[in-house]
Amino acid sequence: MGSSDEAKPADVATADLDLEVQVGQTLDVSDGPAQDGFSGKLRAFIKTIGAEEHGIERIPEDLRTNQPPRDLATLFLSANFNTATLALGYLGPTLYGLGWWDSFLAVLFFNVVGGVFPAIAAAFGPKLGLRTMVIPRYCFGWWGAKILAVLNVINQIGWGIVNGISGAAVLYDAGDGHLPLTVAVLVVGLVAIIFGIFGYRMVHIYDRYSWYVMLVCFIFVAGFGARHFVNVPMGTGPVEASNLLSFGTTIIGFQAAWLPVAADYGVYMRPDIKARSSFGWAYAGLLSSQLLVELLGVGLGTLSQSSNPLFQDAYTDRGIGGLIGAVFQENGPHALAFGRFIEVLLGFSTAAVITTNIYSLGLSVQMISVKLLVIPRLVWTLIGSAVFLACAIAGRDHLVEVMDNFLLICAYWIVPFLTIFLAEHFLWRRDFDYDPTAWNDRTKLPYGFAATFTWFVCTTISVLCMSQTWWVGPIAAGIGGSEAGTDISWILSLVVGVILYIPLRMWERKIWHL
Repeated sequence: MGSSDEAKPADVATADLDLEVQVGQTLDVSDGPAQDGFSGKLRAFIKTIGAEEHGIERIPEDLRTNQPPRDLATLFLSANFNTATLALGYLGPTLYGLGWWDSFLAVLFFNVVGGVFPAIAAAFGPKLGLRTMVIPRYCFGWWGAKILAVLNVINQIGWGIVNGISGAAVLYDAGDGHLPLTVAVLVVGLVAIIFGIFGYRMVHIYDRYSWYVMLVCFIFVAGFGARHFVNVPMGTGPVEASNLLSFGTTIIGFQAAWLPVAADYGVYMRPDIKARSSFGWAYAGLLSSQLLVELLGVGLGTLSQSSNPLFQDAYTDRGIGGLIGAVFQENGPHALAFGRFIEVLLGFSTAAVITTNIYSLGLSVQMISVKLLVIPRLVWTLIGSAVFLACAIAGRDHLVEVMDNFLLICAYWIVPFLTIFLAEHFLWRRDFDYDPTAWNDRTKLPYGFAATFTWFVCTTISVLCMSQTWWVGPIAAGIGGSEAGTDISWILSLVVGVILYIPLRMWERKIWHL
């Protein structure tokens, strides 16, 4: 993992202290909005309570800390060791009708591929000191990047909804149905908000340790449940192929959704950390956590086809939360009580990922307009939190539907975005050839015609390839395979994006040299 790039043992011990001191300092944002008046006072107050008061402003080298790059691994471990990731694997047998082995192969292959993209993006944080959604300005330009920022705000709210409902579903079962889902959503959401409003340092401290607890909880679920899992046979024919591709698209959407926020959590790391080290740690955290938890989710999903009425009733009445509780029931009252305790802990597992959702949401809001940058990130985080809580409460009874539709929609716009983002980097800006001082100066940024046009075309293609309950695109329907068609949106949009963007960007650079 490139140990030479990490902090020395003595430095690691002081990493938290350094983060506290450095993150609390005020940045020079002379090229951004004024910091006096009400905004300045508000930022000063935020600083006094120990929260991070600045947002998308670039973190200069003299404010970087000795934070080790392995924090990227623990961040993604904690953010993915939760019931939302579990529910993703659960969709294989329950929603797409797949067996154990085809679900296993889909989880393995699509995560190995999908995890590469956000892991690459994670390396931009230490190298540039810029938040993720600022970097597209170097290919999409000033105005095109604003479109992506708006979509990412919606994206983070949507993820907050998915994560909040999945955690609440397990808490609901832990309370044996006596704890209303509305209250369960509120409890999970409020815990996450407390951590999210304090910002970068608190996110990393919490995620550095919370994954240990959740790993132990998932081990107990696997231990009690393994003997009940059903070896559902693999399907055959065009229906199987269609369902496998649709499940793969949800997995790609799950992984790709990390790209718009991946660099946010390395901006205080030293810029001399090698990109391969940041990539390696991030990829290890993404891949290991999602493989382990999604495969456990697949196992739980097979219980929906168990001949045991205990599991059939649990699946019908309470979904994934009911199945988690049911694996403990046949081992006596003490095991059941222990299982309730495990469920309570798992119910709060999504707090780690909701924290990242609402933190990055506040950063993306500031990208939409310079006027919004005047208002501190913490304020936008609180507003976004209120929105996601209201929506999660409204959709609390529809986890599977919300999760399936939302994950596919993530893939529809993020895959075209990441195709352009990575093509720009590897073809024209290798070795991080960016002018970091240009992040907020539109005169030094490209016009973004090539990127914006390519993104619109590829997103339109994705819509034509959609396979949703409320819309089946003509391309998806034409492929067939099942009544809902076959969703190949991410594959086609990625290929078209590469073919279209490269010549257009060459033309754009030749004319404007930006």
